[in-house]
Amino acid sequence: MRHIRLSSVVAIVLLAAVLSYAGLLRLDALFKSYGPYDRPQWLAGLQPAVRATAASLTPDWQWRRVTVPYVGGDPVNYLKFAREMRNFYAAHVREPGFPGATRVALMLNGDADVAVSLTSIAFALLTLVATFALGCALGSPVAGLAAAMALGIDRDAVYWAIGGWRDEMFAFFAVLSAWAWLRLAQNATDARAIVAGLVGAGALLTRITSIMFLAPAIIFLIARRNPAHRPLRQVGIALGVMAGLAGPFFISCAIATGDPFYAINNHTDFYLKREGVAEPVPTTAVQYTIDKIQARPIAAADTIVNGLFVYPFANKWDGVDAWYPGLGWALAALAIAGLVGWTWHRDGRFLLLLLLFGLFPFSVTWTVRGGAEWRLTLFAYAFQLLAACWVVEGLVRNADAIRTLPPRSIGRGVLLVLALGLVFMGWTHAVPYVVVREALKIGQPAIVPAGLRDWWFFDEGWSRLVVTGNVVSRFATEPVATARLLLPEARPYTIVMRLHPLALAGEPQQKVDITLNDRPIGSLELTWNAERIGEYRVDVPAASVEPGLNQLTFRSGRMTPVGEGREPFPTMKPDQPVAFRLWYVSIVPR
Repeated sequence: MRHIRLSSVVAIVLLAAVLSYAGLLRLDALFKSYGPYDRPQWLAGLQPAVRATAASLTPDWQWRRVTVPYVGGDPVNYLKFAREMRNFYAAHVREPGFPGATRVALMLNGDADVAVSLTSIAFALLTLVATFALGCALGSPVAGLAAAMALGIDRDAVYWAIGGWRDEMFAFFAVLSAWAWLRLAQNATDARAIVAGLVGAGALLTRITSIMFLAPAIIFLIARRNPAHRPLRQVGIALGVMAGLAGPFFISCAIATGDPFYAINNHTDFYLKREGVAEPVPTTAVQYTIDKIQARPIAAADTIVNGLFVYPFANKWDGVDAWYPGLGWALAALAIAGLVGWTWHRDGRFLLLLLLFGLFPFSVTWTVRGGAEWRLTLFAYAFQLLAACWVVEGLVRNADAIRTLPPRSIGRGVLLVLALGLVFMGWTHAVPYVVVREALKIGQPAIVPAGLRDWWFFDEGWSRLVVTGNVVSRFATEPVATARLLLPEARPYTIVMRLHPLALAGEPQQKVDITLNDRPIGSLELTWNAERIGEYRVDVPAASVEPGLNQLTFRSGRMTPVGEGREPFPTMKPDQPVAFRLWYVSIVPR
Protein backbone atom coordinates (compact mmCIF):
# COMPACT_ATOMS: atom_id res chain seq x y z
CA MET A 1 0.00 0.00 0.00
CA ARG A 2 1.23 3.48 -0.83
CA HIS A 3 1.10 6.18 1.84
CA ILE A 4 1.19 9.91 1.40
CA ARG A 5 2.61 11.44 4.54
CA LEU A 6 2.97 15.10 5.33
CA SER A 7 4.80 16.12 8.50
CA SER A 8 3.47 19.05 10.52
CA VAL A 9 6.52 21.19 9.78
CA VAL A 10 6.35 20.55 6.04
CA ALA A 11 2.61 21.17 6.03
CA ILE A 12 3.00 24.51 7.80
CA VAL A 13 5.78 25.59 5.43
CA LEU A 14 3.77 24.62 2.36
CA LEU A 15 0.61 26.28 3.69
CA ALA A 16 2.59 29.47 4.39
CA ALA A 17 3.84 29.39 0.78
CA VAL A 18 0.28 28.97 -0.51
CA LEU A 19 -0.93 31.87 1.65
CA SER A 20 1.94 34.09 0.54
CA TYR A 21 1.28 33.49 -3.15
CA ALA A 22 -2.48 33.83 -2.74
CA GLY A 23 -1.92 37.10 -0.89
CA LEU A 24 0.40 38.33 -3.66
CA LEU A 25 -2.27 37.61 -6.30
CA ARG A 26 -4.91 39.49 -4.35
CA LEU A 27 -2.78 42.51 -3.51
CA ASP A 28 -1.63 42.74 -7.12
CA ALA A 29 -5.27 42.68 -8.26
CA LEU A 30 -6.17 45.26 -5.62
CA PHE A 31 -3.45 47.69 -6.71
CA LYS A 32 -4.19 47.26 -10.41
CA SER A 33 -7.95 47.62 -9.94
CA TYR A 34 -8.30 50.26 -7.21
CA GLY A 35 -4.80 51.72 -6.68
CA PRO A 36 -2.45 53.42 -6.41
CA TYR A 37 -2.81 54.14 -2.70
CA ASP A 38 -1.23 56.93 -0.69
CA ARG A 39 -2.70 55.65 2.60
CA PRO A 40 -2.51 53.72 4.78
CA GLN A 41 1.23 54.16 4.81
CA TRP A 42 2.07 50.47 5.04
CA LEU A 43 -0.08 49.63 2.02
CA ALA A 44 1.31 52.52 -0.03
CA GLY A 45 4.85 51.38 0.78
CA LEU A 46 4.05 47.82 -0.21
CA GLN A 47 2.95 48.69 -3.76
CA PRO A 48 6.37 48.79 -5.50
CA ALA A 49 7.47 45.46 -4.03
CA VAL A 50 4.16 43.77 -4.90
CA ARG A 51 4.24 45.09 -8.45
CA ALA A 52 7.82 43.98 -9.02
CA THR A 53 7.27 40.53 -7.53
CA ALA A 54 3.95 40.02 -9.28
CA ALA A 55 5.44 40.98 -12.63
CA SER A 56 7.74 37.97 -12.50
CA LEU A 57 5.68 35.46 -10.51
CA THR A 58 2.02 35.93 -11.45
CA PRO A 59 0.02 35.68 -14.70
CA ASP A 60 -0.63 38.88 -16.61
CA TRP A 61 -4.34 38.95 -15.84
CA GLN A 62 -6.07 42.08 -17.09
CA TRP A 63 -7.99 43.48 -14.14
CA ARG A 64 -10.78 45.96 -14.69
CA ARG A 65 -9.73 49.46 -13.68
CA VAL A 66 -12.16 51.02 -11.16
CA THR A 67 -11.58 54.70 -10.46
CA VAL A 68 -14.30 54.97 -7.79
CA PRO A 69 -14.58 51.61 -5.99
CA TYR A 70 -17.40 50.33 -3.79
CA VAL A 71 -20.14 52.26 -5.58
CA GLY A 72 -23.54 50.70 -6.17
CA GLY A 73 -23.23 47.57 -4.07
CA ASP A 74 -23.05 46.16 -0.56
CA PRO A 75 -19.38 47.08 0.11
CA VAL A 76 -20.12 50.80 0.32
CA ASN A 77 -22.88 50.00 2.81
CA TYR A 78 -20.51 47.85 4.84
CA LEU A 79 -18.22 50.87 5.10
CA LYS A 80 -21.16 53.02 6.15
CA PHE A 81 -22.40 50.49 8.70
CA ALA A 82 -18.89 49.98 10.09
CA ARG A 83 -18.36 53.69 10.61
CA GLU A 84 -21.76 54.08 12.24
CA MET A 85 -21.37 51.05 14.51
CA ARG A 86 -21.40 51.95 18.20
CA ASN A 87 -22.67 48.68 19.64
CA PHE A 88 -21.70 45.39 18.04
CA TYR A 89 -24.99 43.75 19.04
CA ALA A 90 -27.26 46.65 18.08
CA ALA A 91 -30.31 45.72 15.98
CA HIS A 92 -29.55 46.19 12.31
CA VAL A 93 -30.52 45.08 8.80
CA ARG A 94 -27.12 43.40 8.50
CA GLU A 95 -25.54 40.83 10.76
CA PRO A 96 -22.70 42.54 12.68
CA GLY A 97 -19.84 40.19 11.84
CA PHE A 98 -18.49 41.73 8.65
CA PRO A 99 -19.25 45.38 9.52
CA GLY A 100 -17.55 44.78 12.89
CA ALA A 101 -14.47 43.29 11.22
CA THR A 102 -14.44 46.17 8.74
CA ARG A 103 -14.62 48.65 11.62
CA VAL A 104 -11.51 47.09 13.14
CA ALA A 105 -9.77 47.32 9.74
CA LEU A 106 -10.79 51.00 9.46
CA MET A 107 -9.30 51.70 12.88
CA LEU A 108 -6.05 49.98 11.90
CA ASN A 109 -5.79 51.71 8.52
CA GLY A 110 -6.54 55.36 9.19
CA ASP A 111 -10.22 55.12 8.21
CA ALA A 112 -9.27 54.50 4.56
CA ASP A 113 -11.99 52.92 2.42
CA VAL A 114 -9.59 50.20 1.32
CA ALA A 115 -10.19 48.66 4.76
CA VAL A 116 -13.26 46.85 3.42
CA SER A 117 -11.14 45.20 0.70
CA LEU A 118 -8.44 44.30 3.18
CA THR A 119 -11.07 42.68 5.38
CA SER A 120 -12.39 40.47 2.59
CA ILE A 121 -8.82 39.63 1.48
CA ALA A 122 -7.92 38.63 5.04
CA PHE A 123 -10.89 36.27 5.28
CA ALA A 124 -10.17 34.91 1.80
CA LEU A 125 -6.75 33.83 3.05
CA LEU A 126 -8.23 32.47 6.27
CA THR A 127 -10.60 30.38 4.14
CA LEU A 128 -7.54 28.66 2.69
CA VAL A 129 -6.40 27.80 6.22
CA ALA A 130 -9.88 26.48 7.03
CA THR A 131 -9.88 24.37 3.85
CA PHE A 132 -6.56 22.83 4.81
CA ALA A 133 -7.84 22.16 8.33
CA LEU A 134 -10.97 20.48 6.96
CA GLY A 135 -8.81 18.25 4.77
CA CYS A 136 -6.82 17.25 7.84
CA ALA A 137 -10.01 16.43 9.74
CA LEU A 138 -11.11 14.32 6.79
CA GLY A 139 -7.87 12.37 7.13
CA SER A 140 -6.24 13.87 4.07
CA PRO A 141 -3.92 16.82 4.79
CA VAL A 142 -2.42 16.52 1.30
CA ALA A 143 -5.88 16.97 -0.23
CA GLY A 144 -6.56 19.88 2.12
CA LEU A 145 -3.34 21.60 1.09
CA ALA A 146 -3.99 20.98 -2.62
CA ALA A 147 -7.55 22.29 -2.34
CA ALA A 148 -6.33 25.39 -0.49
CA MET A 149 -3.77 25.99 -3.23
CA ALA A 150 -6.35 25.62 -6.00
CA LEU A 151 -8.71 28.02 -4.24
CA GLY A 152 -5.87 30.43 -3.54
CA ILE A 153 -4.83 30.76 -7.20
CA ASP A 154 -8.31 30.68 -8.75
CA ARG A 155 -8.69 33.86 -10.82
CA ASP A 156 -12.38 34.30 -9.98
CA ALA A 157 -11.67 33.88 -6.28
CA VAL A 158 -8.97 36.55 -6.58
CA TYR A 159 -11.35 38.88 -8.41
CA TRP A 160 -14.11 38.67 -5.80
CA ALA A 161 -11.73 38.81 -2.82
CA ILE A 162 -10.74 42.42 -3.45
CA GLY A 163 -14.31 43.72 -3.80
CA GLY A 164 -15.14 44.15 -0.13
CA TRP A 165 -17.95 41.60 0.10
CA ARG A 166 -18.73 39.51 3.18
CA ASP A 167 -18.75 36.22 1.27
CA GLU A 168 -15.11 35.49 2.09
CA MET A 169 -15.92 35.83 5.80
CA PHE A 170 -18.94 33.57 5.41
CA ALA A 171 -16.89 31.02 3.46
CA PHE A 172 -14.29 31.03 6.24
CA PHE A 173 -16.85 30.37 8.96
CA ALA A 174 -18.80 27.85 6.86
CA VAL A 175 -15.71 25.75 6.10
CA LEU A 176 -14.35 26.16 9.62
CA SER A 177 -17.73 25.14 11.04
CA ALA A 178 -17.58 21.96 8.97
CA TRP A 179 -14.13 21.32 10.46
CA ALA A 180 -15.21 22.06 14.04
CA TRP A 181 -18.41 20.01 13.95
CA LEU A 182 -16.76 17.14 12.09
CA ARG A 183 -14.10 16.93 14.79
CA LEU A 184 -16.83 16.97 17.43
CA ALA A 185 -18.60 14.14 15.61
CA GLN A 186 -15.34 12.16 15.47
CA ASN A 187 -14.46 12.61 19.13
CA ALA A 188 -16.78 14.56 21.39
CA THR A 189 -14.83 16.48 24.03
CA ASP A 190 -15.72 19.61 25.95
CA ALA A 191 -12.86 21.53 24.32
CA ARG A 192 -14.05 20.63 20.84
CA ALA A 193 -17.60 21.55 21.80
CA ILE A 194 -16.44 25.01 22.89
CA VAL A 195 -14.59 25.47 19.58
CA ALA A 196 -17.66 24.34 17.60
CA GLY A 197 -19.80 26.82 19.54
CA LEU A 198 -17.35 29.67 18.96
CA VAL A 199 -17.11 29.00 15.23
CA GLY A 200 -20.87 28.49 14.90
CA ALA A 201 -21.50 31.83 16.59
CA GLY A 202 -19.12 33.51 14.16
CA ALA A 203 -21.03 31.99 11.27
CA LEU A 204 -24.41 33.13 12.62
CA LEU A 205 -23.11 36.67 13.17
CA THR A 206 -21.89 36.73 9.57
CA ARG A 207 -25.04 35.26 7.98
CA ILE A 208 -28.12 34.11 9.84
CA THR A 209 -28.67 31.50 7.13
CA SER A 210 -25.74 29.63 8.73
CA ILE A 211 -28.40 27.99 10.86
CA MET A 212 -29.21 25.90 7.77
CA PHE A 213 -25.95 23.94 8.05
CA LEU A 214 -25.51 24.19 11.82
CA ALA A 215 -28.90 22.66 12.60
CA PRO A 216 -28.27 19.44 10.57
CA ALA A 217 -24.89 19.04 12.28
CA ILE A 218 -26.54 19.29 15.69
CA ILE A 219 -29.38 16.92 14.73
CA PHE A 220 -26.86 14.45 13.30
CA LEU A 221 -25.01 14.31 16.60
CA ILE A 222 -28.02 13.95 18.89
CA ALA A 223 -29.87 11.45 16.67
CA ARG A 224 -27.19 8.79 16.43
CA ARG A 225 -28.42 5.21 16.60
CA ASN A 226 -26.22 4.24 19.52
CA PRO A 227 -27.20 6.28 22.61
CA ALA A 228 -23.68 5.80 23.95
CA HIS A 229 -22.33 7.80 20.99
CA ARG A 230 -24.72 10.71 21.40
CA PRO A 231 -22.65 13.60 22.77
CA LEU A 232 -25.58 15.39 24.39
CA ARG A 233 -23.41 17.14 26.95
CA GLN A 234 -21.01 18.44 24.31
CA VAL A 235 -23.84 19.55 22.00
CA GLY A 236 -25.33 21.41 24.97
CA ILE A 237 -21.99 23.15 25.58
CA ALA A 238 -21.71 24.13 21.92
CA LEU A 239 -25.27 25.46 21.88
CA GLY A 240 -24.62 27.38 25.08
CA VAL A 241 -21.52 29.04 23.63
CA MET A 242 -23.38 29.91 20.42
CA ALA A 243 -26.32 31.32 22.33
CA GLY A 244 -24.07 33.36 24.60
CA LEU A 245 -22.12 34.92 21.73
CA ALA A 246 -24.74 35.25 18.99
CA GLY A 247 -27.90 35.51 21.11
CA PRO A 248 -27.55 39.19 22.09
CA PHE A 249 -27.90 40.25 18.46
CA PHE A 250 -31.13 38.32 18.02
CA ILE A 251 -32.45 39.69 21.31
CA SER A 252 -31.60 43.26 20.22
CA CYS A 253 -33.46 42.76 16.94
CA ALA A 254 -36.46 41.30 18.77
CA ILE A 255 -36.61 44.25 21.17
CA ALA A 256 -36.12 46.92 18.49
CA THR A 257 -38.21 45.45 15.66
CA GLY A 258 -40.25 42.63 17.16
CA ASP A 259 -38.44 40.14 14.92
CA PRO A 260 -35.28 38.34 16.13
CA PHE A 261 -34.53 37.38 12.51
CA TYR A 262 -34.96 40.91 11.21
CA ALA A 263 -31.55 40.86 9.47
CA ILE A 264 -32.77 38.19 7.05
CA ASN A 265 -36.53 38.74 6.96
CA ASN A 266 -36.05 42.39 6.04
CA HIS A 267 -34.46 41.33 2.74
CA THR A 268 -37.48 39.45 1.40
CA ASP A 269 -38.73 42.86 0.26
CA PHE A 270 -35.64 43.17 -1.95
CA TYR A 271 -36.15 39.75 -3.54
CA LEU A 272 -39.86 40.30 -4.15
CA LYS A 273 -39.19 43.62 -5.87
CA ARG A 274 -36.51 41.97 -8.01
CA GLU A 275 -39.16 39.42 -8.98
CA GLY A 276 -41.48 42.17 -10.18
CA VAL A 277 -43.76 42.65 -7.17
CA ALA A 278 -44.39 46.41 -7.09
CA GLU A 279 -45.60 46.67 -3.47
CA PRO A 280 -44.60 43.49 -1.64
CA VAL A 281 -46.30 42.60 1.62
CA PRO A 282 -43.79 42.15 4.47
CA THR A 283 -43.06 38.48 5.00
CA THR A 284 -40.47 36.20 6.57
CA ALA A 285 -37.81 34.29 4.69
CA VAL A 286 -39.49 31.02 5.63
CA GLN A 287 -42.90 32.21 4.40
CA TYR A 288 -41.29 33.58 1.24
CA THR A 289 -39.94 30.09 0.50
CA ILE A 290 -43.25 28.40 1.32
CA ASP A 291 -45.16 30.82 -0.91
CA LYS A 292 -42.86 30.07 -3.87
CA ILE A 293 -43.32 26.33 -3.41
CA GLN A 294 -47.10 26.59 -3.04
CA ALA A 295 -47.56 28.93 -6.01
CA ARG A 296 -45.57 26.84 -8.50
CA PRO A 297 -44.32 23.61 -6.94
CA ILE A 298 -42.68 22.21 -10.09
CA ALA A 299 -40.84 25.45 -10.89
CA ALA A 300 -39.79 25.79 -7.24
CA ALA A 301 -38.50 22.22 -7.17
CA ASP A 302 -36.58 22.78 -10.41
CA THR A 303 -35.07 26.00 -9.06
CA ILE A 304 -34.04 24.36 -5.78
CA VAL A 305 -32.59 21.23 -7.40
CA ASN A 306 -30.51 23.29 -9.82
CA GLY A 307 -29.51 25.67 -7.03
CA LEU A 308 -28.28 22.73 -4.96
CA PHE A 309 -26.66 20.44 -7.49
CA VAL A 310 -26.04 22.26 -10.77
CA TYR A 311 -25.48 26.00 -10.85
CA PRO A 312 -23.16 26.44 -7.81
CA PHE A 313 -21.03 23.67 -9.32
CA ALA A 314 -21.19 24.63 -12.99
CA ASN A 315 -20.28 28.29 -12.46
CA LYS A 316 -16.92 27.43 -10.91
CA TRP A 317 -13.72 26.09 -12.55
CA ASP A 318 -13.12 28.91 -15.06
CA GLY A 319 -10.75 30.51 -12.58
CA VAL A 320 -8.37 27.55 -12.55
CA ASP A 321 -8.82 27.13 -16.30
CA ALA A 322 -7.11 30.53 -16.59
CA TRP A 323 -3.88 28.79 -15.59
CA TYR A 324 -4.09 25.93 -18.05
CA PRO A 325 -6.91 25.19 -20.52
CA GLY A 326 -8.80 22.08 -19.51
CA LEU A 327 -7.62 22.12 -15.90
CA GLY A 328 -11.02 23.34 -14.74
CA TRP A 329 -12.86 20.53 -16.53
CA ALA A 330 -10.47 17.96 -15.06
CA LEU A 331 -10.97 19.27 -11.54
CA ALA A 332 -14.73 19.41 -12.05
CA ALA A 333 -14.80 15.75 -13.11
CA LEU A 334 -12.68 14.79 -10.12
CA ALA A 335 -14.94 16.81 -7.83
CA ILE A 336 -17.98 14.89 -9.05
CA ALA A 337 -16.15 11.63 -8.38
CA GLY A 338 -15.12 12.87 -4.95
CA LEU A 339 -18.59 14.07 -3.96
CA VAL A 340 -20.08 10.74 -5.05
CA GLY A 341 -17.27 8.95 -3.22
CA TRP A 342 -18.14 10.80 -0.03
CA THR A 343 -21.46 8.97 0.06
CA TRP A 344 -19.48 5.80 1.00
CA HIS A 345 -17.37 7.63 3.57
CA ARG A 346 -18.76 8.35 7.06
CA ASP A 347 -17.13 11.74 7.42
CA GLY A 348 -17.79 12.49 3.75
CA ARG A 349 -21.52 11.95 4.27
CA PHE A 350 -21.41 14.42 7.15
CA LEU A 351 -19.75 17.04 4.91
CA LEU A 352 -22.26 16.42 2.12
CA LEU A 353 -25.07 17.01 4.62
CA LEU A 354 -23.60 20.35 5.68
CA LEU A 355 -22.85 21.37 2.09
CA LEU A 356 -26.36 20.70 0.77
CA PHE A 357 -28.14 22.36 3.67
CA GLY A 358 -25.73 25.29 3.50
CA LEU A 359 -26.64 25.77 -0.16
CA PHE A 360 -30.39 25.64 0.45
CA PRO A 361 -30.95 29.41 1.04
CA PHE A 362 -29.04 30.14 -2.17
CA SER A 363 -31.03 27.50 -4.06
CA VAL A 364 -34.28 29.35 -3.41
CA THR A 365 -33.12 32.77 -4.64
CA TRP A 366 -30.40 32.12 -7.22
CA THR A 367 -32.73 32.83 -10.17
CA VAL A 368 -33.52 36.31 -8.83
CA ARG A 369 -31.48 39.03 -10.55
CA GLY A 370 -28.23 39.38 -8.63
CA GLY A 371 -28.83 36.17 -6.67
CA ALA A 372 -26.58 33.92 -8.77
CA GLU A 373 -23.27 35.72 -8.37
CA TRP A 374 -20.18 33.54 -8.09
CA ARG A 375 -19.23 34.90 -4.67
CA LEU A 376 -22.43 33.68 -3.00
CA THR A 377 -21.34 30.04 -3.18
CA LEU A 378 -17.64 30.53 -2.57
CA PHE A 379 -17.92 28.30 0.49
CA ALA A 380 -19.24 25.43 -1.67
CA TYR A 381 -16.23 25.75 -3.97
CA ALA A 382 -13.93 24.90 -1.07
CA PHE A 383 -15.89 21.66 -0.50
CA GLN A 384 -15.83 20.86 -4.22
CA LEU A 385 -12.09 21.40 -4.54
CA LEU A 386 -11.49 19.34 -1.42
CA ALA A 387 -13.58 16.49 -2.86
CA ALA A 388 -11.56 16.64 -6.11
CA CYS A 389 -8.21 16.51 -4.31
CA TRP A 390 -9.48 13.89 -1.84
CA VAL A 391 -10.32 11.45 -4.61
CA VAL A 392 -6.91 11.89 -6.27
CA GLU A 393 -5.10 11.39 -2.97
CA GLY A 394 -7.27 8.36 -2.25
CA LEU A 395 -6.57 6.81 -5.64
CA VAL A 396 -2.82 7.19 -5.16
CA ARG A 397 -2.86 6.00 -1.54
CA ASN A 398 -5.04 2.98 -2.29
CA ALA A 399 -3.69 2.12 -5.74
CA ASP A 400 -2.74 -1.44 -4.74
CA ALA A 401 -6.13 -2.16 -3.16
CA ILE A 402 -7.97 -0.70 -6.14
CA ARG A 403 -6.13 -2.96 -8.56
CA THR A 404 -7.38 -6.00 -6.65
CA LEU A 405 -11.03 -4.93 -6.44
CA PRO A 406 -13.40 -7.63 -7.74
CA PRO A 407 -15.12 -6.79 -11.04
CA ARG A 408 -18.52 -6.94 -9.31
CA SER A 409 -17.61 -4.03 -7.01
CA ILE A 410 -16.33 -1.97 -9.92
CA GLY A 411 -19.47 -2.78 -11.90
CA ARG A 412 -21.72 -1.58 -9.07
CA GLY A 413 -19.84 1.70 -8.92
CA VAL A 414 -20.11 2.20 -12.67
CA LEU A 415 -23.84 1.40 -12.60
CA LEU A 416 -24.39 3.91 -9.81
CA VAL A 417 -22.60 6.66 -11.74
CA LEU A 418 -24.59 5.84 -14.90
CA ALA A 419 -27.87 5.86 -12.95
CA LEU A 420 -27.06 9.23 -11.41
CA GLY A 421 -26.14 10.53 -14.86
CA LEU A 422 -29.43 9.35 -16.35
CA VAL A 423 -31.44 10.92 -13.53
CA PHE A 424 -29.55 14.17 -13.97
CA MET A 425 -30.01 14.20 -17.76
CA GLY A 426 -33.69 13.38 -17.42
CA TRP A 427 -34.25 16.16 -14.93
CA THR A 428 -32.18 18.65 -16.90
CA HIS A 429 -33.93 18.10 -20.21
CA ALA A 430 -37.48 17.14 -19.29
CA VAL A 431 -38.35 19.48 -16.45
CA PRO A 432 -38.09 22.78 -18.41
CA TYR A 433 -41.08 21.72 -20.50
CA VAL A 434 -43.09 20.89 -17.38
CA VAL A 435 -42.11 24.22 -15.79
CA VAL A 436 -43.31 26.16 -18.87
CA ARG A 437 -46.55 24.18 -18.97
CA GLU A 438 -47.16 24.78 -15.25
CA ALA A 439 -46.79 28.55 -15.67
CA LEU A 440 -49.06 28.74 -18.71
CA LYS A 441 -51.73 26.55 -17.10
CA ILE A 442 -52.18 29.07 -14.29
CA GLY A 443 -52.08 32.02 -16.67
CA GLN A 444 -48.55 33.22 -15.89
CA PRO A 445 -45.86 34.14 -18.44
CA ALA A 446 -43.27 31.48 -19.25
CA ILE A 447 -39.81 32.19 -20.61
CA VAL A 448 -37.72 29.86 -22.79
CA PRO A 449 -34.10 31.09 -22.77
CA ALA A 450 -31.22 29.89 -24.90
CA GLY A 451 -29.06 27.69 -22.73
CA LEU A 452 -27.96 24.20 -21.86
CA ARG A 453 -31.56 23.11 -21.23
CA ASP A 454 -33.15 24.42 -24.43
CA TRP A 455 -32.87 21.24 -26.51
CA TRP A 456 -36.65 20.69 -26.72
CA PHE A 457 -37.27 24.26 -27.92
CA PHE A 458 -34.70 24.79 -30.70
CA ASP A 459 -35.50 22.47 -33.59
CA GLU A 460 -33.73 23.09 -36.92
CA GLY A 461 -31.64 25.91 -38.36
CA TRP A 462 -29.80 27.06 -35.21
CA SER A 463 -26.18 27.33 -34.16
CA ARG A 464 -24.69 25.89 -31.03
CA LEU A 465 -24.79 28.06 -27.93
CA VAL A 466 -22.91 31.32 -28.35
CA VAL A 467 -21.58 32.81 -25.12
CA THR A 468 -20.34 36.41 -25.01
CA GLY A 469 -19.66 37.71 -21.51
CA ASN A 470 -22.69 36.70 -19.45
CA VAL A 471 -24.98 36.52 -22.51
CA VAL A 472 -26.05 33.14 -23.90
CA SER A 473 -27.79 33.01 -27.29
CA ARG A 474 -28.13 31.07 -30.54
CA PHE A 475 -27.81 32.26 -34.15
CA ALA A 476 -30.32 31.37 -36.85
CA THR A 477 -28.00 29.71 -39.37
CA GLU A 478 -30.60 28.87 -42.04
CA PRO A 479 -33.12 31.09 -43.90
CA VAL A 480 -35.84 29.02 -42.18
CA ALA A 481 -35.29 28.22 -38.52
CA THR A 482 -37.89 26.38 -36.45
CA ALA A 483 -38.65 26.04 -32.77
CA ARG A 484 -41.13 24.03 -30.71
CA LEU A 485 -43.69 25.62 -28.43
CA LEU A 486 -45.53 23.28 -26.10
CA LEU A 487 -48.75 25.14 -25.30
CA PRO A 488 -51.24 23.47 -22.94
CA GLU A 489 -54.42 24.93 -24.45
CA ALA A 490 -55.76 26.77 -27.48
CA ARG A 491 -56.04 30.35 -26.29
CA PRO A 492 -54.62 33.74 -27.34
CA TYR A 493 -50.99 34.37 -26.43
CA THR A 494 -48.45 37.13 -26.86
CA ILE A 495 -44.99 35.94 -27.86
CA VAL A 496 -42.14 38.23 -26.79
CA MET A 497 -38.79 37.63 -28.50
CA ARG A 498 -35.44 39.12 -27.56
CA LEU A 499 -33.38 39.02 -30.73
CA HIS A 500 -30.84 41.03 -32.65
CA PRO A 501 -29.66 41.12 -36.30
CA LEU A 502 -25.98 40.90 -37.17
CA ALA A 503 -24.26 44.24 -36.72
CA LEU A 504 -23.49 45.54 -40.23
CA ALA A 505 -22.49 48.97 -41.48
CA GLY A 506 -24.90 50.63 -43.90
CA GLU A 507 -27.12 47.57 -44.39
CA PRO A 508 -30.92 47.70 -44.54
CA GLN A 509 -33.04 46.30 -41.74
CA GLN A 510 -33.38 42.54 -41.46
CA LYS A 511 -36.88 41.28 -42.18
CA VAL A 512 -38.14 38.14 -40.41
CA ASP A 513 -41.56 36.61 -40.99
CA ILE A 514 -43.03 34.63 -38.10
CA THR A 515 -45.53 31.78 -38.43
CA LEU A 516 -47.08 29.41 -35.93
CA ASN A 517 -48.13 26.06 -37.37
CA ASP A 518 -47.66 27.62 -40.84
CA ARG A 519 -50.14 30.40 -39.99
CA PRO A 520 -48.68 33.94 -40.27
CA ILE A 521 -48.62 35.76 -36.92
CA GLY A 522 -46.23 38.64 -37.58
CA SER A 523 -43.52 40.26 -39.66
CA LEU A 524 -40.54 41.86 -37.89
CA GLU A 525 -38.17 44.58 -39.04
CA LEU A 526 -35.00 43.98 -37.00
CA THR A 527 -32.78 46.95 -36.25
CA TRP A 528 -29.32 46.65 -34.74
CA ASN A 529 -28.70 48.94 -31.77
CA ALA A 530 -25.42 48.98 -29.87
CA GLU A 531 -27.17 50.35 -26.77
CA ARG A 532 -30.06 47.91 -26.53
CA ILE A 533 -31.01 44.39 -27.55
CA GLY A 534 -34.26 44.40 -29.53
CA GLU A 535 -37.48 43.09 -28.01
CA TYR A 536 -40.28 42.20 -30.41
CA ARG A 537 -43.88 41.19 -29.71
CA VAL A 538 -46.43 39.35 -31.80
CA ASP A 539 -49.99 38.53 -30.80
CA VAL A 540 -51.13 34.99 -31.50
CA PRO A 541 -54.86 34.36 -31.99
CA ALA A 542 -56.40 31.25 -30.45
CA ALA A 543 -57.18 29.90 -33.94
CA SER A 544 -53.45 29.56 -34.66
CA VAL A 545 -52.76 27.53 -31.53
CA GLU A 546 -52.99 23.77 -31.15
CA PRO A 547 -53.01 22.18 -27.67
CA GLY A 548 -49.63 20.49 -27.24
CA LEU A 549 -46.84 20.79 -29.79
CA ASN A 550 -46.73 23.93 -31.96
CA GLN A 551 -44.09 24.88 -34.51
CA LEU A 552 -42.75 28.43 -34.41
CA THR A 553 -41.00 29.32 -37.68
CA PHE A 554 -38.64 32.22 -38.46
CA ARG A 555 -38.14 33.05 -42.17
CA SER A 556 -35.31 35.52 -42.67
CA GLY A 557 -34.92 37.81 -45.65
CA ARG A 558 -31.12 37.84 -45.68
CA MET A 559 -28.19 35.66 -44.60
CA THR A 560 -24.76 37.19 -43.95
CA PRO A 561 -21.43 35.55 -42.98
CA VAL A 562 -20.86 36.14 -39.29
CA GLY A 563 -17.32 37.38 -39.98
CA GLU A 564 -18.69 40.43 -41.84
CA GLY A 565 -20.34 41.74 -38.70
CA ARG A 566 -18.85 44.35 -36.42
CA GLU A 567 -18.98 42.10 -33.36
CA PRO A 568 -16.47 39.25 -32.92
CA PHE A 569 -17.78 35.73 -32.26
CA PRO A 570 -14.65 33.56 -31.88
CA THR A 571 -16.63 30.32 -31.47
CA MET A 572 -18.32 30.79 -34.86
CA LYS A 573 -16.66 30.19 -38.24
CA PRO A 574 -16.29 33.55 -40.03
CA ASP A 575 -17.92 32.19 -43.20
CA GLN A 576 -20.96 30.81 -41.35
CA PRO A 577 -24.11 32.52 -42.76
CA VAL A 578 -26.42 33.83 -40.05
CA ALA A 579 -29.64 35.84 -39.91
CA PHE A 580 -30.05 36.96 -36.29
CA ARG A 581 -29.34 36.05 -32.66
CA LEU A 582 -32.07 34.85 -30.31
CA TRP A 583 -31.78 35.28 -26.53
CA TYR A 584 -35.16 34.01 -25.42
CA VAL A 585 -38.83 33.61 -26.24
CA SER A 586 -41.39 34.56 -23.61
CA ILE A 587 -44.96 33.25 -23.86
CA VAL A 588 -47.61 35.42 -22.22
CA PRO A 589 -51.20 34.08 -21.92
CA ARG A 590 -53.90 36.62 -22.82
